[in-house]
Amino acid sequence: MKKIRTIRRTQEHNEILDNSFITPGRFRELDGLRGIAALAVVIGHFGATFNQNYIHSPQSPYSFPLGEMGVQLFFIISGYVILLTAIKSGSALKFMISRVARLYPTYWFGIIIATLVYVLYGNPGRHITQLQVLLNTTMMQRFIMVEDVDKVYWTLAVEMQFYLLVATYILFRRGKIYRREITVGIIIWSVIGTILCLVIGMPHNSLDKIVLWSVLAEHAPLFCLGMVLFMYSHDRRFTWLIPLLTIMASINTYIMRDMLHAVTMLGICVIFFIVVHCPRVPFLAHGPIHFVGVISYPLYLGHAMLGYMIINILIPYLGDWGARGFTIILVIFWAYIVHITIETNVSVAFRKLLTRVLVTGRKKSCE
Repeated sequence: MKKIRTIRRTQEHNEILDNSFITPGRFRELDGLRGIAALAVVIGHFGATFNQNYIHSPQSPYSFPLGEMGVQLFFIISGYVILLTAIKSGSALKFMISRVARLYPTYWFGIIIATLVYVLYGNPGRHITQLQVLLNTTMMQRFIMVEDVDKVYWTLAVEMQFYLLVATYILFRRGKIYRREITVGIIIWSVIGTILCLVIGMPHNSLDKIVLWSVLAEHAPLFCLGMVLFMYSHDRRFTWLIPLLTIMASINTYIMRDMLHAVTMLGICVIFFIVVHCPRVPFLAHGPIHFVGVISYPLYLGHAMLGYMIINILIPYLGDWGARGFTIILVIFWAYIVHITIETNVSVAFRKLLTRVLVTGRKKSCE
């Protein structure tokens, strides 16, 4: 009997994450969580952050610093989704093609709009140069200490780092993803990240930033928690990693921000676990929150520079609250237009092009 248990345990540890881990259909509740994250960020930015851009406008009637925690929720979602995407892809090249095609077209369009807003209308709180715009098109400007055209872009560099890390693993393991190896990697990465946060704390110079950014120190537990919860969603095998990563994420948030943000981080992790654990959460899977989640990427990219401009224009006519409320409606509508045009059609065409050139063309050259 002991031998059988040992064999089963060994099989579980050496388990390959394959298509059997993928539940048919879309996990619609994730879109609902994306919607909450996006709205939190938008509402937060349209508060006191607005005055950092239009410094001569009336002071914002509210401040919502916890809105930035929507980004942390995005990172947990990303960890969940990216492990799923890696399993589906089957190769590092196909995985990176799917990520590049998903992010870049909408991102490039966002840069064009943000630059046009700056050139045609202006933004007293920003100074944007031609070289800066050019370097921003790579999405890697963060690593050469070049400022983002729109301050929300920093999260995309973090996401791309995570993708490259996953792609490197897929490449070395020839398309196979082993549960035990992923689990060990999660532990090592998260522990290193939290130790660096404890040792360095808030970065005070470029060297501190490089060290923290190089391993995604603050955000490692978030991506890792998402991956662990993806594995949990398949077999419901609860692991001590879930509470450990939650604690690590909260510690990092406390170090980099404050206790209020840390407690909020704890709540976000618990809520995410509950959503994954529950078979259905209707208000996330349907309705307005779900709709906002579907368009969350263009909404995130397009709400800031464009939204600040619209608020500044509308304040004399609609007042502080009216201008912000109407602008939220406008940027959601704008995001929907970008979603059905750029994000859906252009991204699909770009993915087909990359696949034809890099995958199909490569196969033909090898024949």
